[in-house]
Amino acid sequence: MALRPEKLAIDFQTSYFSRKKKMHTEIQQLRKQVKHLRVMVTITTVCLVFLAASSFRSNQDKFEIIRAKGIVIEDSAGRDRILLGAPIPSSAYRVRTDTARVRQHWAGEFPSEDEYMGYYKNYKHSAIGMIIMNEDGFDRVLIGDKLADPNIGNRAFEISGVLWNDKDGWERGGLGVNTLKDGRSRSIIGVDNNNGEAAHILALEDGTNGISISGGHGRLMLGYSPKDGMFFRNKADFTGIKLLDRQGKTTWEQKMNP
Repeated sequence: MALRPEKLAIDFQTSYFSRKKKMHTEIQQLRKQVKHLRVMVTITTVCLVFLAASSFRSNQDKFEIIRAKGIVIEDSAGRDRILLGAPIPSSAYRVRTDTARVRQHWAGEFPSEDEYMGYYKNYKHSAIGMIIMNEDGFDRVLIGDKLADPNIGNRAFEISGVLWNDKDGWERGGLGVNTLKDGRSRSIIGVDNNNGEAAHILALEDGTNGISISGGHGRLMLGYSPKDGMFFRNKADFTGIKLLDRQGKTTWEQKMNP
């Protein structure tokens, strides 16, 4: 049966308006979704900015100033290796403060173990700064103020600077400022060997500036000293070279005074 033109026109209009209404509804939904998306983007942006600002502020609070009485840094095996503090914190792993290990490793190097241990109890082991130990617990490097005594006796002065030891904890050199009991200071750079003092560069409190090289037969010294200088043991101003025997007596000298 053939459709009438009027019926076709009505059907076409109905279909057209239906599609138009549906399209309008979809557009409205899209607009709402875009609006919601904008709101979410804004909220997300604000949150990210807040988190970034909080992180920056937190990092400042955490890393700009760190306050602690002491810090102990361990190695991968859990052994104490670095001690930092004012004074440094104690460590059960450190040989210097374990008298049983002191007797085991060091006391046997002296004529009387008991006599050495008697002196040792009065040695100064603390420091203000940092001490680096090796895997066996021996001090290897000391950095800071009021550094510890060597394991062979009390220092005659208070030292601020850097000291280094061999793998068994015997002092082998250092550089720093030594403050004497009368408050005066001297600056020294020194290296030692197994026999004791080897070579030193020094600027003493009395104005002496020199280099000292020690050996089996005595000591070679060169530099400048004012009158009655303790280092060159001179009665008048001295610039030159001196050779002293093991008893400290001058056996040869060459003056270079102008």
